[in-house]
Amino acid sequence: MEDLRNPAVAIAFSGWNDAGNAASDLLRHLIESYPGTDLGVIDDERYWDFQQTRPMLHRAADGPWIEWPVIRVRVVHHPERDIVAVLGPEPNLLWRTFSQELVKAIHQIDPEIVLFLGAMLSDAPHSRPLPVGVYSTDPEVGRKFSMEANDYTGPTGMIGVASQLLLHERIPSASLWVSVPHYVSTPPNPKAQEALLTELESVLRVSLDHAEIPDEAEKWSMAVDQLSQQDPDIAEYIGQLEEARDAEEVEGATGDTIAAELEKFLRRQGDDGDSPTAG
Repeated sequence: MEDLRNPAVAIAFSGWNDAGNAASDLLRHLIESYPGTDLGVIDDERYWDFQQTRPMLHRAADGPWIEWPVIRVRVVHHPERDIVAVLGPEPNLLWRTFSQELVKAIHQIDPEIVLFLGAMLSDAPHSRPLPVGVYSTDPEVGRKFSMEANDYTGPTGMIGVASQLLLHERIPSASLWVSVPHYVSTPPNPKAQEALLTELESVLRVSLDHAEIPDEAEKWSMAVDQLSQQDPDIAEYIGQLEEARDAEEVEGATGDTIAAELEKFLRRQGDDGDSPTAG
């Protein structure tokens, strides 16, 4: 494997973990925005139920071909550090075997941190900033990167399974979850991509190319506004969500919480003594 510069791993599984394809589309954006090197694929047909995760039929000038589900691993050569992007559909089968293969590959990379990107349906109104939760089950990672503790219990996906195995293997990991309005979940969702991208910048302490995503996010919001105004019931429902969100923000905007958020931002920018970028 090539020598990597302070690598971090970013993983997105399409499917259950990825409302509006926000996480997968974000990783595709990074892959397209920077030069990169392919590290290989996780390609084992035992991991997928092809009736659930269908192969895709394509047609080209030299004839038709089948694209089978695989997990692709590619190094994104950002000017400041290497980001290893792991992208593909969430496996349907043999989760324990798959997660062991994934963690074995991550071991060889020896990253500073592994970041799982996800998107979940919620009651977040599209007209307000879409919140991104940053969580870690590893207390040391939480302290270093100023992340919330992940105390979730209940049904989980591959992100939860792989995160737990990384914890056992003592590989630093965390997850970034953007909230996607449940009433407009059809992909693409550039506003969710933008929110996730901004938070990813903060955690990785680099500036990432946003390209046309902010403009597309604004167009998306305007289109949803226009559609919702055509149905009074939907417009009223969105107004209720907006009032609830605004009330939560006012209630949470105490001096202590503002100071805590400022401290979190500064620490992620490298002002903390434990940061690799601190002099």
